[in-house]
Amino acid sequence: MDGHQSTRPIVGVPAVPTRRCMQRSQPWPWAALVSVATAVVLVGCAPAPLTPVDRGAHLQAPTALTPLQQLRRMAPAPGLQLPDPLRAARQALRDEMVDEQGIASWYGPGLHGRRTASGERFNTHDFTAAHPHYAFGTRLCVLSRDGKAVEVRVNDRGPYAKNRIIDLSRAAAEALDMVDSGVRRVQLWKLDAEETCDDRLDVLAAAAEAG
Repeated sequence: MDGHQSTRPIVGVPAVPTRRCMQRSQPWPWAALVSVATAVVLVGCAPAPLTPVDRGAHLQAPTALTPLQQLRRMAPAPGLQLPDPLRAARQALRDEMVDEQGIASWYGPGLHGRRTASGERFNTHDFTAAHPHYAFGTRLCVLSRDGKAVEVRVNDRGPYAKNRIIDLSRAAAEALDMVDSGVRRVQLWKLDAEETCDDRLDVLAAAAEAG
């Protein structure tokens, strides 16, 4: 052995021809490098992803609903009374029949026999009233919420208390059963020359039955 590797074939193993390959310098893949660099530049210049917009419930598309679910959504809430145009019109008609509505009071203690604004003597036992603007001698029908009514004649000015629409004599207050309470919520109408309070109440009753 002279220190060199033997090239003799080993018995039983086929000889593999060997060749001495000289390592040659390979050219750089410049096209690939240019492509990679271009991709890096494009990625760096790309706009940043937008922040997701918070979509409110009113902006979201409705989910698919079954026909039954759609009908349930369209149905009114339990206990909700839908407006009746005809009933509203009748109520407006009844309101037009009312000249005024508000709080009535009564007056008279210590004033019996004194002169009123019309010049006649105040009589607490007469069915009279004090009103801010109706002409003296005007007849009014006064109706309380509980259905009691009385016809009075205006012969005085008043009332002077805030938020009152009429001052009644004691006799008229007794007819409305408001002596003890002192005040009562009422509606009143100006009566025509031949009209009575009962006539006006009949008209109101007919309007109520029609409604």
